[in-house]
This record gives sequence, structure tokens and C-alpha cells, in this order.
Amino acid sequence: MKILHALLPMLTVAMATFAIFVGDWARAERKDFGLNVCEYVPAKSGQALKTPTHIAFGPGGQEIITDLKNNRLLYRSGPKEAFKVSPVQLKGPHSVAYNPADKLYYVNDTENHRVIAFADLANAELVAETNVIAGVKLQRPHDIVVDAQTGWVYAINPNSGHVFRFKGIGKEESAIEVPVEGYARALSHINGQLYAIGSARGRIVEIVDWDAPTFKIHDSYDPARLQGPAGSWTKTGLVLNDAEFFKGFWYASSYFTQSYAKGTDYDEHKFIRFKNFEEFSAGKWMDLSNLLPSGMTPYYLTVNGNDLFLAIFNHEVPARGDSILKFTTPVVTP
Repeated sequence: MKILHALLPMLTVAMATFAIFVGDWARAERKDFGLNVCEYVPAKSGQALKTPTHIAFGPGGQEIITDLKNNRLLYRSGPKEAFKVSPVQLKGPHSVAYNPADKLYYVNDTENHRVIAFADLANAELVAETNVIAGVKLQRPHDIVVDAQTGWVYAINPNSGHVFRFKGIGKEESAIEVPVEGYARALSHINGQLYAIGSARGRIVEIVDWDAPTFKIHDSYDPARLQGPAGSWTKTGLVLNDAEFFKGFWYASSYFTQSYAKGTDYDEHKFIRFKNFEEFSAGKWMDLSNLLPSGMTPYYLTVNGNDLFLAIFNHEVPARGDSILKFTTPVVTP
């Protein structure tokens, strides 16, 4: 009884936190900003997610989740199917991309400091792997994207700002250093254009010319003028995880968490949208954070057809509420 009595204050706080989490999510669904949002892959989906960072889409409607802290990929043939665990051995992967040009899957196996390629999610056999691209060592490689029109595959070293381009592991490889100014987690390939997403600075770098490296730099409005791998709007300004373009708007997520926020608001501006880079630089974006559960960190975004997907996770207590969200725009009937 004494132990239970001592635990009561902690249990009360935990229950209150859970109530806030659920309450914010319910309110967010009603405040839609012209978007409908739902849990596309719930936390309780048969395969408990633990820090999911990305959802990708392969051939024939195939869906693939990168489940970072479970060190695995989950896959299914469509939304009505159950997820299966791929036997491919990984450690802390961040994303996966399917390349229709060579019909291979590419994964940044982050904590093994390598990029791998394989042909079948149901088979552990690798077609190729490497720890070096274009003479540059891979150091915790993060996002990986494919230009389906050309077959180019792109990857990024988050600390050095090296971005890699190749047609296959060991094929037509090159690397450039992008002025991301600090830690950078993501790449985006939008309408034929490649962007490097600078996390610490809240910077989006447009790679204008690969062969004679030329860039356009788009910096976010940042009254804090401080940097960090994670934080809050007040403490660090934006700490971008990813940015994607969807139906006339840019959407961007930031690595905001309670522990890194140090007593400041960890939900404010963690998920935003803006029409153009002028709005981004002026801070004239729309804060969509109320569309997400409180305390959850939004990570990589994926556009697939008419839908926008976002991986979210609980940085403080992994696997509590971790899921994949889907955003759609309401159908307007004449």
C-alpha cells in the first residue's frame, strides 16, 4: 500500500498526460485546415511500431514502413492486407525507396553506415551493399530518394552535407557537398528538382546544377537564431525533418520534443505549410500542429497519388502512439 501511495502522484501525471494526448488529437480532427487526417497505420496494427520514420510505396500498390527502433522493414501488398516483417537485416534504418529502372529496393542502413540494394522484401539476400559512394565514406546515411524518370538514386550523409547520386551501387556514382549549414536529415525530389533539407538551420537547399554544383538557399524565418539537432520553435527555430510539396503547398515537419524543448512549447510549429519560399523565409506559414497528437514528433513525409503521409513517433517513450498518418483534401462536389 505504501508503494502504491507513493506511485499515485506519478500515475496521476501519466493519466493526465494521456488525457491531454487524446484530447488534442480529437480536437485536431475537427480543425482540418482544408485537410482530412486519419491514422492510416495505427499504433495497434498487429505489428507494434517503434519510431517509424517513413512509409514508401512500391510496385502494385505495395506499402513499406521503415520501423527504425525495431531495426526492420514492414511491408504489405495493399491497405487491406496485414503487414509482414522483411527478413533483411538492418540496424536503425531511416527510409527505403523502390527504383523501377532496375526493380531494386534501396535502403540507408543507417547504424551500419551503408546503403544496400535487394530485389525482394520477402528475401534476406542482398544484390549489393556499400560503405563508400564516389570515394566518400557513408556516415549514418539518412534519407534516400529515387527519380523514377531517370533512374537516379540519391542519398545523404547528415553531418557532412554530402549528397550522393548513382544509377546503382557502384554505377555512375558522384557526390557533392551541399551548403546545408549543420545537420541535415532529408532529401526531396519534386517535379524534377532535388532539394536537401537542412535540419539544424531550418534551411531548404535547391540543387540547381549537379555537375557544376550550383544552389539556391532558402532559409526559414528564425527569431531564435540558435541551432540544434532537435528543440522547439522558441528554443531553436525550425529543425526540419523533411519537406514535401502536395497540392499547391509545401509541408514541413520539425524535430520538436519535450526533452529538447527545455520547458518551452514542443508542439508549436512542428508541422507547417506554406505556398512558396518567400512565405517560408518571412515566417508566413500556417501552423498545422493541431492536426497531430500532442507530444508526437513528425518525421518523413511521403506523397502518393492524392494522399500525403506522415510518420510520427513518441521521442520520449518510443512505441507509445507511434503511427503513420494520412492527409487528404476533401472532395468538392459541384
